[in-house]
Amino acid sequence: MVVKYVTVKEKVPAELIAPVPPAWRKAGGPAKTEDFVVRGDVNESALKVCTAQVDGTRKWNGEP
Repeated sequence: MVVKYVTVKEKVPAELIAPVPPAWRKAGGPAKTEDFVVRGDVNESALKVCTAQVDGTRKWNGEP
């Protein structure tokens, strides 16, 4: 009898490896205080998306 072992690798769910939102950019850089607030909000949002993806990948991988 011949036994053949096959390794089956599951793929990481697409939502966990999707590109994160781009960092805030404005031509010429920030010009007024509102630009800094918007940049902070956009970058914070992107960081939250990235963190959720990393946490989801860890969970999918069986890590606590």
